[in-house]
Amino acid sequence: MMEIDALEGRIIDFALGLRFEDLPPAAVRAAKMRVIDSIGVAMAAYLAPPARIARRLAPTTTGGRAARLWGPLTPTTIDMAAFANGVMVRYLDLNDAWRTKDAHHPSDYLPGIVGVAEAFGRSGRDVVVALAVAYEIMCRFTDIVPFNTAGWDQPVTGAIATAMAAGKLIGLEREAMAHALSLAVTPNLCTYQTRAGELSMWKGCAGPNGARNGVFAALLAAEGMTGPFRPFEGIFGIWNQALAGKSYDVSFGPGSKDGPWGIVQTNIKTFPVRDSCQLPIMTALQLRAKVAASDIASLKIETYKSAWEGAVKDRELWEPKTRETADHSMLFSVICALIDGGITPDSFENNRFLDADVLGLIRRTEVEVLDAFTRATPAERNCRIHAVTKSGETVTAHKIVTLAEIEKGMSDAELEEKFRRCVARTFDVRRADAVLAAAGALDRVETVDGLIDLLAV
Repeated sequence: MMEIDALEGRIIDFALGLRFEDLPPAAVRAAKMRVIDSIGVAMAAYLAPPARIARRLAPTTTGGRAARLWGPLTPTTIDMAAFANGVMVRYLDLNDAWRTKDAHHPSDYLPGIVGVAEAFGRSGRDVVVALAVAYEIMCRFTDIVPFNTAGWDQPVTGAIATAMAAGKLIGLEREAMAHALSLAVTPNLCTYQTRAGELSMWKGCAGPNGARNGVFAALLAAEGMTGPFRPFEGIFGIWNQALAGKSYDVSFGPGSKDGPWGIVQTNIKTFPVRDSCQLPIMTALQLRAKVAASDIASLKIETYKSAWEGAVKDRELWEPKTRETADHSMLFSVICALIDGGITPDSFENNRFLDADVLGLIRRTEVEVLDAFTRATPAERNCRIHAVTKSGETVTAHKIVTLAEIEKGMSDAELEEKFRRCVARTFDVRRADAVLAAAGALDRVETVDGLIDLLAV
């Protein structure tokens, strides 16, 4: 018998114990909303170079269990479907996010979970529960464990969450789930260099690769593969190797049915940029209503520490050379919004971040971290921008977003508008209507096959 430490036991028991009946209506709605959002942003990125690369590498399978690539609908291995479909979801940086002590993009892993459900013929309700499991694990690790600060990237916990969701869908028993957990942890430590300095295509692929690894771990465990014992507490376990020997007490699942579920809490994005750049764009748009960008002599952005660390600190963010760096740059986000009135995927396709007017205003901008703003996080996020005009007048915009507002999220109408905008290049109106209807009925279908059928491009 495999020795299971306390944290492993909590993860496994939460995953195996959660039932559809345990979820409040808000969590079920949130799961369906994130399926809709993920399909939308995936279709918007269908022709992106990393998405094409991932599809080329996915082998076509003719026997055994398989999941389909979104778009061509060719069957491939489940783990490669997790990767290729996940790359589409992640590429535009328009999918959902959760930021407290660390940061995460839980829907990076959603296609992997849907792919396992497709391959094993699981119901839509099963998918909703598996998504709730994965989101809860990712969000609660993000709340407690400072992996990013220690130099480790999001897929460390994303692989764990995917393995547990996949294992539940496959029907693994407790000991097999323990092996799946270990096989997700020990082989797959990945560093934060993915998100440091000048960023590459891999920035949008790291999470999907974590999903791929989590799916593969569950499939290995299903076939009887055993994993290293004590992946957290062992002498070379993740606490000692990754976090200087400090262990963390993480719990999963809210205290009551209506408590704060991770899948309800994540932020469905409005703009295709890093989560910590969403608020600065909104603040910049407020400022734009007061002053014309052409009349601005200089800018000062006031923000909180974690936003500065992720979106300002690296010198490359002040003069991005790649679209991946640009969509993580608070400087580009603010200046593009001020000049153009917003940011869309076209802003990056047109290499707006290389233009002289954008770079010129960036060079006339300073950023300050305010202790008061830092202390207020994560309960509320602040951004204040001061513009000094060419005549010497100072014009200010200040916006605050609370965790409660983030949890409230988009309305159904707002999400539908975003979805239709994202799929405009790949689906006609009738197909978009059908996808929205199928995803909205996810908790009432016997399999996800009908939804996937609609994703043909």
